[in-house]
Amino acid sequence: MISRIDFATIDNEIKKAIDDTLNDLKASNQNDYALFLADGEYSKELENNGLNLNPHVIDNRMDKYKDSSRLNFLSQFLTTFYSFPSSQTSTDDSEQRLHMELMVYAHIWEAKPFLKKFYRLAHLWNHEQYVWNVKIPDMGKHDFIRNDIRQIFEDKGNPLFQIIKNGFHTSLRNAFAHSEYSFDTMNYNKRILLDNYNGANWEMREISFDDWSKRFVYSALLSYYLLDLAHKHRINIIDSTGADSFQIKQPSKINGFNFIWIKYNKQYDRFIFEQ
Repeated sequence: MISRIDFATIDNEIKKAIDDTLNDLKASNQNDYALFLADGEYSKELENNGLNLNPHVIDNRMDKYKDSSRLNFLSQFLTTFYSFPSSQTSTDDSEQRLHMELMVYAHIWEAKPFLKKFYRLAHLWNHEQYVWNVKIPDMGKHDFIRNDIRQIFEDKGNPLFQIIKNGFHTSLRNAFAHSEYSFDTMNYNKRILLDNYNGANWEMREISFDDWSKRFVYSALLSYYLLDLAHKHRINIIDSTGADSFQIKQPSKINGFNFIWIKYNKQYDRFIFEQ
């Protein structure tokens, strides 16, 4: 279980870390900030379709559409179980809720739209060029999350690295994804036993219900707020920057880049290439 106070503390910690990171990116490079919010993406479908179109597109909505039902579920789940009505000071240890949390956790750390957005934010915040074509491995996401996202934040002292560390652990993801876990409720300290434990130093043999609750909350709120706050920054970009047009570097169909202007339309919440 987790207390209302601990939940509120984690909630504020994650919101501040993401909001500060987005604001830092805006202050250092408004054009890259706008491109991040415009969801620049590499569209493989446009690569060789005979229309001579540049496959590097903006306002990519497909990832959002693909994940919309899962994000709605996550929002409703948090509202249902973590709203903490006035009479409730902590969550209970409902096994039904825990089973659902384990499935949600595995989905969060497998979700490619979430990982792509997080990867791009990390590398932009590290003053690198925007990565249009993020290649996420189908297997071995542990190394991708640890080396290509978490380590980037850690090297620059961004607190998001510790938030990832507090939430993600490969032993948990693997055990839940393959149903290799069980609940031990016979002792005073209730725990989840991980049947995929093989004795390696980095592996986790078990986790208490209380520690699990914190890892789940860190993961769920990180996933939720990355998308939620990015959207809020997007719809406020004109007010916060004083501009609606931004010059970005769009990769050309051959080697190199073209400097292109994109424009945000607040009424329709969309970015377009300016002619």
